[in-house]
Amino acid sequence: MLYRKPSDARSTPGAIAAPPAPFDMTTTLPNALSGQHGSDQAISDHASAADAAARRGFGPRVRRLHGRIGAAHHRAEGMTFSRALLEGQANPLQLAALIRALGPAYALIEQRGPELAAALGAPNLPWSALNRSEALRHDATLVAGIEASRPSAAARAWLEHLGTLARQEPHRFLAHVYVRYGGDLSGGQQLAQQANTILAAHGLPSLRFWRFERPIPELKQALHDAMEQLELSETEEAELLDEAVVAFHDTQRLLAELGELATPTALAPTRSQPELLPLLVKYDKPVPRYTSYPTAAAFHTGVGPADLETQLRQATTADLSLYVHVPFCRHACWYCGCNRITTQAGSTVVGPYLQALARELALVTQASGRRRRLGQLHWGGGTPNYLNPQEQRQLWELIGEHFDLAPELEASIEVNPEFLSRDQVLNLRRLGFNRISFGIQDADPQVQAAVNRIVPVDQLRRAMEWMREAAFESVNVDLICGLPLQTPERFASTIALVQELQPERVSLFSFAYLPEQLPLQRRIAADDLPSQRERIRMLQHAYATFTGNGYDAIGMDHFALSSDSLALAARQGKLHRNFQGYTTGGERDLLGIGVTAISQFQTLFSQNQRTLKAYVHALDEGHLPVERGLEVRDPAVLLRRSIIQSLMCRFAVDFDTIALGQPLEARRQFASEWADLQTLEADGLVRLGANSLEVTEVGRWLIRTIAAVFDPSQRRQASGSRLI
Repeated sequence: MLYRKPSDARSTPGAIAAPPAPFDMTTTLPNALSGQHGSDQAISDHASAADAAARRGFGPRVRRLHGRIGAAHHRAEGMTFSRALLEGQANPLQLAALIRALGPAYALIEQRGPELAAALGAPNLPWSALNRSEALRHDATLVAGIEASRPSAAARAWLEHLGTLARQEPHRFLAHVYVRYGGDLSGGQQLAQQANTILAAHGLPSLRFWRFERPIPELKQALHDAMEQLELSETEEAELLDEAVVAFHDTQRLLAELGELATPTALAPTRSQPELLPLLVKYDKPVPRYTSYPTAAAFHTGVGPADLETQLRQATTADLSLYVHVPFCRHACWYCGCNRITTQAGSTVVGPYLQALARELALVTQASGRRRRLGQLHWGGGTPNYLNPQEQRQLWELIGEHFDLAPELEASIEVNPEFLSRDQVLNLRRLGFNRISFGIQDADPQVQAAVNRIVPVDQLRRAMEWMREAAFESVNVDLICGLPLQTPERFASTIALVQELQPERVSLFSFAYLPEQLPLQRRIAADDLPSQRERIRMLQHAYATFTGNGYDAIGMDHFALSSDSLALAARQGKLHRNFQGYTTGGERDLLGIGVTAISQFQTLFSQNQRTLKAYVHALDEGHLPVERGLEVRDPAVLLRRSIIQSLMCRFAVDFDTIALGQPLEARRQFASEWADLQTLEADGLVRLGANSLEVTEVGRWLIRTIAAVFDPSQRRQASGSRLI
C-alpha cells in the first residue's frame, strides 16, 4: 500500500526531497548486486528500478530519512568488512564478533521500543515480526565455539547512547529503530546468503539474524507507515533526521572495527570448541529426558480416578490436546522400550480395544460435563496403522462423538512403513490427519536385521511418495543412533537417504541400551554396539548435515525445516515439551486415553493402567482407568519446572522473568545449583550472566545434564538413560 498522510500528525514540515541514495546495513559497494549510486553500486534492493518506483509512494518523513542516510554513504567507515562479506571473503571470527556486538543493542531496542513508539503515536509497528533478539541469542549460541575477539568499543558506545536516548529523547531513539530495521530489511538477504556460505565452508550452521517470517516488502511498508505516524514537533522532526545519520555512523564504526579483524591471524582457523568426547564421558551418567518435570519416576498410586475426575470438572474454554495409545504391533523391534502388545490377531484384539476406548471416552465426557474442543490430536503406539481403514474410521468418529474438532486441528499419526500401502496413506489423509510420522531408525539392511526391523529402502521411498501425494502438511521421520552394527559410514548413508526424502521434521534419538529393564534388548549383543567415539561421530555428522541443508536444530534431538511450524515456534520462543516430545501446542492440557496413556495438566499428572487386563477391568467397573500419577502444587516445584522447560526448549533462562514475571536472584535462591553451573561454565557448556543462563552449542549435547542441575531428585540419585 502507498503512504497515506496521518490526520493527527503534529507536523510534516518542509518540502519533499528526492532521496539521493538507498541504504542498507553495510554501505554502497563496488561489487554490488543491484542499483547505482554515482559510480558505485549498492547491495540494497531499494536501488532496483522496481523499488525506485515504489519509493515514489513513500511519505515525506521516510523520503527525508532516505535522503539524509543516503548522503551519509559518501562518508561510510565500514567499507573493509562490508566488501569482504559481500565478496564472500569475511571470516567466522568477524561474523561471530558482529553477532555478539549486535545482541545487547537489539535487546534494548526491542525492550523499550514498543512503549516509546506507542507514546509517540505509532503503536502499530510490527515488533513481533521485526524482532531480532531471539535470533541473535540463537546465533550467539551457534558461534559460541568461535574465538571471542576483544569487546567492541563501538558497540558499547552505541548501547550507552541508546540507553540515554530511551530515557531522555525517545524520538531520537526511534531514528535508530528505523535505521537498524530498515537496513536489515534492505540488504540483509544478500548479507545472509554470503554469511551462511562462509560459515558452511567452515562446517558451521546457518545464522538466523537476517531471516524474517513475513514478506520483506510487507514489513518495509509497515515500518514506513509507522514512522509516518510519529507525532513530532518541528524541532523533534529535525532532530529525528539528524539522529538517523548518527545511527548510520554508529553501525559504520562497528563495521570498521570488524574490518580490523581481517588480519592473517584472524583468517586462520579459530579456536575449536571443547572436544566433545571427553565431556560426554565426564558427564555420562543416567539423566531423564525431561518430557515432564517432575518426571514419571515420581508418579505414585496415591493419585487415582477421583483426581482426574476433579481435574476434568474444572471449567475452561481452552483447546485440549488428545493422545490415543494404540498398543498393538505385528512383531517386536528389539530396541523398543514402548508399551506394546505383539500379536497377529488383528481385528480380534482391535475390536474389544475400541470398545474399551469408547467406555473411557464416555467416562471422560461424564466427568467433564461438557464437550471440549480439540486443538491437537495424536495417535501413537505401538503401531496405529495396525488398525485397518474401517477401524481407523471407527476410532476417528468415536472421538468426534465426544469432542469438537477445531477448524485448524493439528492431527498427527505414527505409522510403520513396513506394512504401509498407498491406499492406507490416502485414507488417513481423507480421514483428517494432516501430519504423519514414520520410523526409519536405520536404513542399512544389516543394522535392520540386528534389531528385527526390516524395511527396504525402496519401501521407505514409496512411503514418502505416497505421503507427498496425499499432501500431508508435515512428515516426520525417526532415526536412532547407537544401534547394533551401526558404523559412521552406514549411518551416513541413512542420513543421505533422509536428505533425499526431505521430511519436514526429523527426530534423532540416541539408543538407550537397558537390557536389565527391557528384556527384548537382551537379544542385542553389547559387543555389536558402536563405541562412544563412533556414536559421537554419527551424531555430529547428522547435526552438521541437517543444519547445513535447511533444517533448524530444535531442542536436543529434533530438526525441522526452517519453514515448518515447529521451527517457527522455536524461533518465536513458543516451543513446548511434553510426553509427546517437542510440540507447538504450548501449555494445552494433554489428555491421554488407552492403556498406559499419560495425561498432563498444570498441577496434575495421571497415567492409565499399564496392562491391558487391568485397563479393561477398571473400565468394566465403571472407573476411569487411572493407576498412578502426581499432583504438583508447590510453587518451588512449579518454578523448577519452568526453568527446566526453558532450558529444554530455548537453551536459556532469564531469571528476571522466569518466575511468572517476578524477578528472582538466582545466585542466592539457587546457590548450590549456581555452583554446579559454574563448573559447567568452566567446561564451556554454559555462559552465566548476572542473572541469566545460556547454553553453548557444545552444551546442547548435554542439555539433559544441565537441566538436571535444577532437579533435586537427581542430586539424591541419578536416574534415566545415559548420554552415550
